[in-house]
Amino acid sequence: MAGTAVLYRNQQEVIVLEDIKKETLEEIKQQCGDENCTCTLNNHKVDLGNVMVIGFKEDVVDWDYGY
Repeated sequence: MAGTAVLYRNQQEVIVLEDIKKETLEEIKQQCGDENCTCTLNNHKVDLGNVMVIGFKEDVVDWDYGY
């Protein structure tokens, strides 16, 4: 199952990750608050920095709808 995750980084930036697997989201959640939260996205190791998960929506977000 995949969906869209919304993360908050360094108390100033919002990161939106689309088509992210639920397992990857769980990996990120386990590292929330760590200085360097790392995960694999599109077969690349990515350092997201210090993040906090705000939300997750299964499937694709229709950005034209105006959330």
